[in-house]
Amino acid sequence: MSSLRKQDRSGTMVFERTERIFDDGGLWYFRTREAGIIGPFRYESEARQMLDHFLSELQATAKAVAYAEKLHLRRSAIASIAGQVMTPLGVSH
Repeated sequence: MSSLRKQDRSGTMVFERTERIFDDGGLWYFRTREAGIIGPFRYESEARQMLDHFLSELQATAKAVAYAEKLHLRRSAIASIAGQVMTPLGVSH
């Protein structure tokens, strides 16, 4: 059992967050885990807007993949119940 109480902060680690949007030589960039450094952009506002767009696209892709996986699992479950194999074109025996 830990000797630190919940209110004690001396044992917790502090993580330093780097800025996603930064400038280099007057041009603006943003950093992501998925794609690395993206840019250059002429304005900070443009970099922020493109980062927002990038994140929206990433979330939409993740939702589409999750939906496709869920649909596949449902088709597989229905096919196993029916004793048949579901194909993209229909049902085969």
